[in-house]
Amino acid sequence: GDCLADVAMLRCEPAVFGPVASGPTISRLIDTLAASGEKALQAIRSARSEVRHRAWSLAGKDAPDTGGQVVVDLDGVLVMAHSDKEDAAATWKKTYGHHPLTAFVDHGPGGTGE
Repeated sequence: GDCLADVAMLRCEPAVFGPVASGPTISRLIDTLAASGEKALQAIRSARSEVRHRAWSLAGKDAPDTGGQVVVDLDGVLVMAHSDKEDAAATWKKTYGHHPLTAFVDHGPGGTGE
């Protein structure tokens, strides 16, 4: 997620995600991380790298980096939203909204359909 409210989605699947911290606890963590600056960023990058390495090791020949190539497929769609905001500009389709992007990682030519 990209918003603190998105943690509610994690609570919908306790069997998958386990216990999820409360909103105030998460807010305090975000404040602490923000105050830590570069040290926190390095710790997060290191943790992500370790998790990715572990997951891809478990995937073996089905890992996204098999063969030394990783394909990132970017996909986006216009999400319509009404806006009465001052100086709001319409999209190229003459509507209001935003255009989120999603990235899918697959490996090799043609991919695996993952």
